[in-house]
This record gives sequence, C-alpha cells and structure tokens, in this order.
Amino acid sequence: MEAALAGLIQVIQPETLIIILAGFTLGYVVGAIPGFNDANLMAILLPLTIYMDPTHAIIGMAALYFAAQTSGSIPAILMNIPGTGGNAATTLDGYPMTRRGESAFALGSSFGASAVGAIFGAVIALLIAPSLGMFALRFGPAELFMLAAFGLTVVGSVGGGNPLKAALAIFLGILVALIGIHQSTGFERGTYGVAPLFDGISLIPVILGLFGVPELVALTRRKKIAHTNTPAPKNSEILAGFFAAMKRRRILVSSSIIGLIVGIIPGAGASIGSFVSYGFAKRLSDRRENFGKGEPDGIIASDTANNAVACGAVIPLLTLGLPGSASTTVMLAALMLHGIRPGPQFFSTHEIAAYTILWSFFVAALLIAFIGVPFARLLKGVAHTPAARLAPVTLFLLFVGAYANQFSTFDMGLMVVFGILGILMRAGGFPPAAFLLAFILTPVLETNYQRAVRIGGNEIFFNSPISLTLLGLSILSLLIPVTIAMARRRTTGSTKG
Repeated sequence: MEAALAGLIQVIQPETLIIILAGFTLGYVVGAIPGFNDANLMAILLPLTIYMDPTHAIIGMAALYFAAQTSGSIPAILMNIPGTGGNAATTLDGYPMTRRGESAFALGSSFGASAVGAIFGAVIALLIAPSLGMFALRFGPAELFMLAAFGLTVVGSVGGGNPLKAALAIFLGILVALIGIHQSTGFERGTYGVAPLFDGISLIPVILGLFGVPELVALTRRKKIAHTNTPAPKNSEILAGFFAAMKRRRILVSSSIIGLIVGIIPGAGASIGSFVSYGFAKRLSDRRENFGKGEPDGIIASDTANNAVACGAVIPLLTLGLPGSASTTVMLAALMLHGIRPGPQFFSTHEIAAYTILWSFFVAALLIAFIGVPFARLLKGVAHTPAARLAPVTLFLLFVGAYANQFSTFDMGLMVVFGILGILMRAGGFPPAAFLLAFILTPVLETNYQRAVRIGGNEIFFNSPISLTLLGLSILSLLIPVTIAMARRRTTGSTKG
C-alpha cells in the first residue's frame, strides 16, 4: 500500500506529468496519420531515453502507445483508413456513420469508449498486475493457436452477409500471409526470387492498400465524404456520442475484459482484441443487423477493446519481461538500456517505480477525454471538406505512410497492388476485413501449431483446459449465428402459416 501511494505521489509531480503529456501528444499525432507507426517513432526516440530516468522513459512511451491506439480511430472513422491495426474494426461502422453525416457522434462514441477501456485496464492493472502477468505464463503454443483460431471465427461477424465470400477472403488472406521464407525450413514461399518478399509482407501496405486506395478512388467520384444534404456536425454531437458510449455498460464491460485478457497474452495484440470484441458484441446485440452499416455499438466494442489491450500488453512486460507487441518490445529495450530487466522480481526490486508506471496509465487514460474530445472538434469538419482538396492530401498520406513503415519504396508498390485488390474486393462484395484478419492471424496460427506439435503432438490441443475452453468458444461462435438464423426462419414460417 505504501509503495502504491508513493507511486501516486511520484506520478503527480510536474516533471512526470509533463512527460506523460508530451508522450501522449506525440502518440496522438502519430496515430491520427494513416500508416505511421507508434513503434517506429518509439524506436527513433529510443536513444534519447539514455539521458532520462528509466521510469520516465517507460511512462512517456506508454503514454505515446495509449494515445496512438485512441487517435487511430480518427482516420478510420473519417476516411475509412485505420490509423493502426487495432482500429481496422472501427472502420466497419465508423465510416458508414460519417457517410450519413454522423462523424461527430461517431468520434464522440469512439473517444468515450477509448477512455473507458483505458481507465478499466489501468485500474485492473493497478489492482492485480502481478497475478494477471502470471496468467500469461499459462498460454503456451497450443493455447495461442486456439486463441488465433477463435479470432478467425469472428470473421462470420465481419464478413458481411455472404459466408462463402468471407471464406474466400480468408483463404486469400492466408495465402498472402504465407509469402516469404519459412522460418523453420528456409524454403521460399511465393517470393518468385523477389528479395524484398523474403521477410514476408508488412501489415502497413496491406492496410493502406485495402482500405485507403479504394476510398481514394471513391473520393474522386463525389463532392464530399458525407452526403451533401447532411448538416455540418456540431460540437454538441461529439459530446452526445461521448456520453452515449458511457451508457452502453454491457458492451463497455465485456469489451474491456476481452481487450485486457488479449492484451496480457504475449503475441496477441490489439487487432485480435478489437475484432474478437466486435464479433462478441454483434453476437449479443439486439441490433446485430445494423453492424457494418453504421452501428455505434460496433465502434464502442472495437475502441474499448484496443485501449484495454494497450494496458494489458504492458503487464507481461513488467511482470514477466515478455513484450506482447512491437511497442512494448521498444519499452523493454529502453529498460534494458538502463540495466533493468523486467520479470517476476520487478515488483519487489523496483516496487515504487512499478506503481508509478501503473498510475501513469490512469493519467494517460484521463487525457483521452480531456485532449481527445477537443481535438476531435478540430477534425470533425473533414467529413464536409470538398473531395478536390481532400483527395491529394489522402494520396500524400498513403504514400508517405507506406514508405515510412520500413523506409522502402517497395512497400509503396505493395500498397498499390493491395489497393487494386481492395477495389476488386469492394466491387465483388468480398469483405476486406476478413482478408485482413486472416492475414494478421496466419503467422500466429502457423508458428504456434508447429511449436505445439513438436512439444506434444496433436493431442496437446486437447490436454489444456484453456485450449478446450477456447475450442468450445470457437464452436459456439460458429453455431450461434446459425441457430439464430434457423430460429428466425421458423418464426417467419409460423407467421406466414
């Protein structure tokens, strides 16, 4: 208790608050620019942390990480381009709301959900961080494989109304994800001797191509993003969306729990957390038919989860020394530069520093409300900006974002290729979100399946309570939509009879 109080006193010091604010502001800007990566910025800033107190270095990076997850929803909602991988699910309902002229309400809902998810994750991290960190040790290769398989079942929710087209999009996403040199055997797969493909295809050009390029083409065909007969958004609509999100208690709680659990599992990430949360919210919603057409609950589920994931991802970093994402890997490097190795003894040897870091999560979460909402007021007019002005800016951001990912012109070309694919998928009614989710999950599935089989054969997947639980959830996730559809048919049939 004394250490927690000392950590609180430390975090409210002016110097600490300035570092949190600076990190949050940098992350907010980076997240709002499609294609820019918070992990890359943290890596660029890493040498500067040598001259900082190690606690302050982690606090600043954590604030940057939180802010990027939050502001990534801005281009997702306004331009149909996810700012980060964790915001891909936000586009499904956020952009349709913008097209209806409800961008301000959508942004308000997003920031309200982000604030709740971050605060929930921060509070839980403060209360039971060591215990949650130890829980992550129970996830071996078999459990991670089952978790990824469970994530794929969510495609039934994000895949639109045609399961066959969703399945084909998944299959294509898996094929693309397998491109590169196999880590175990060294064999080339689908590279055709092209050297830049040996390491596989990066996520950023895929996201920008699938979502950004088709939207850029669509921009050239209309005058504004929003329909021309919709009124300009008002500041009061942002606050209305913010407080409306606060009333969706069931979605906020369930999405926060899902995001936090996914976050503490190393290697899972915000993309899986947001899609799983989105699918779960749709399955339980009485307005499930509206999901994908501009349903605020879809935004709330996605953005609550991805901010809770950010809190959860730092827990195994501190308690086990296991980074769960690229961003937390840079945080680990920052601590190791100062000779500090996180692990089970971190809370005993650096107790005050540990609680200072955890309290900083709570402060950063509060900044989402105090900075996010006013910032959204400056951006809400994007939906009513003439396309002739917006299209060149979008084109510039797409190419700069693709290049900045790995400073590679080849990635710019890949973005164009996936842009053409995205245009064709839109025209044919194939869901890009299903392709993206399969692309993200395939490396997790492949790597952990091979590791699990080497350890205990195929039987290992049925020997763990966690694996069996996830398998059961996957089966239920597939059966529930079928059961609901059959029940509706019976109801319709009896009504006609």
